[in-house]
Amino acid sequence: MFKPRQVTIIGGYGLMGQWFARFFISQGCRVVISGRSYQKCKKAAGSLGAIAAKGNADAINGSELVVLSVMPQRFAAVAKSIAGSLAPKQIVIDVTSVKENPVKIMHKYLKGNLVLGTHPMFGPLAQAKGQNFILTPTSRKERAFAREFSRYLRSKGFNAAVMSPKEHDRMIGDVLSLTHFVGFVTADAWKSLRIHRFIGTSSTSFRLLKSFVQSIVDSNPELYSYLQVGVTHAYGAERLFARKSMEWSDLVRRKKGRKLSKKMAALSRYVSGLK
Repeated sequence: MFKPRQVTIIGGYGLMGQWFARFFISQGCRVVISGRSYQKCKKAAGSLGAIAAKGNADAINGSELVVLSVMPQRFAAVAKSIAGSLAPKQIVIDVTSVKENPVKIMHKYLKGNLVLGTHPMFGPLAQAKGQNFILTPTSRKERAFAREFSRYLRSKGFNAAVMSPKEHDRMIGDVLSLTHFVGFVTADAWKSLRIHRFIGTSSTSFRLLKSFVQSIVDSNPELYSYLQVGVTHAYGAERLFARKSMEWSDLVRRKKGRKLSKKMAALSRYVSGLK
């Protein structure tokens, strides 16, 4: 079974980079982190129990696994920068939220290494147990490693799924990008409604919705904006949401209470069946 002794995390002082550092350290791995700021690396490494490297080339030396935990906008530059420093047997995975472009970039610059696109479907505060991890291999060799890595992840309490980069990004557009879109649009509507006037007398359902919206708007705006404009399928899902919003709004305007009630009951049955 896949069991690295030393792991390098490029982007290791970011929130997800730190999550992976803590995880691999808990598995008994020696973890080296690097990033754009050596001072931030040193500070993070001190609190994590990791080793700070002064640059990416130094960081990857001796590691069986290299994890690229960087923003999608910086991914190509980072992949290109480490290409000449990797040893042939080193494995490189990325943990970005989109997959088609990062996988193409790794294939372009890291041709001498086994690479695998991955996406942890959780945030930096999550526990490993029960969380979803998606792997996106594109070749026979990558699929073989994906099977091995899936066994490793499942042994640590994750759920692991395998799909193509294209299938992954379509799913992200339909699920993740749309979820974020709903959160930000709701917050924008609240701002226009000056909803803060009623916080002290709000309902339980409002407080639940506020908790969801808060988790969205408090996240990294650079990343979340990329998940809107950088995901091919996001716009289609959001156009559908806008059309559905207008359909529902029109039923309210025309006071079609019975039709609304039937739609609500049907959707309750549908959502209850989601597993």
